[in-house]
Amino acid sequence: MRVIENQDFTAFYDDGGCLYEVLVFRKCKFISSAISIARDPANRSVVRNVTLERCRRQGSALHCAVIEDVLVDGLQTSDLHQAWGAVFKHVTLTGKIGRLMVTILISSDTLNMPLQRAFDRDREAYYADVDWALDISRAESVELQLRGIPASLIRRDPETQVAVTRKAAMAGEWRDLKSLQGTVYGFSLDRMLMQGAEDIVLVADKRAKDFKTSHKALQDLRAAGIAQPD
Repeated sequence: MRVIENQDFTAFYDDGGCLYEVLVFRKCKFISSAISIARDPANRSVVRNVTLERCRRQGSALHCAVIEDVLVDGLQTSDLHQAWGAVFKHVTLTGKIGRLMVTILISSDTLNMPLQRAFDRDREAYYADVDWALDISRAESVELQLRGIPASLIRRDPETQVAVTRKAAMAGEWRDLKSLQGTVYGFSLDRMLMQGAEDIVLVADKRAKDFKTSHKALQDLRAAGIAQPD
């Protein structure tokens, strides 16, 4: 396994079809870079058997790659780090994590387009053969939003990370919970319904300034029977 330490990667891009495997990045910085900017599901880049330890990300993005057997142990982000249409298998986030959002969209302008639907079908087929996708149970995040990964495939801390099904969200009882006001959860549940997802994982970010407020909201969702039993 090759270990890369204390290096900066600037303006590194690929258009898909690449393989990155058996690597350790330790205290590295990724600046204005992006991988797997593919426009064909068959041309996703693959990241496999890779570890990132205490790395930093600045102005970079993860696009529609296949990420497998990866450990991210600490990740600083200068802003919201987005994973556009990527799929995951046996990926663990642990330690201090900055701001991260996983979205089903492959770009900001592809919703309801044929290209997006092709990636949606590929994502659903991929997760049909995955035993678990993502372990966030030990992540201490500032902001963590997860969309498009089945909740049953996400290993989580039941105290601060809960799952809500589409059926429970459609019942609408969560709209009456005052503790959800001022949190992002209402928006997240509405968006989940709009996009047709079957469920969603909501996170009370341990390093966020509003952790106590968010944590209380999740506790209320669980007490009301809206969040799935652990």
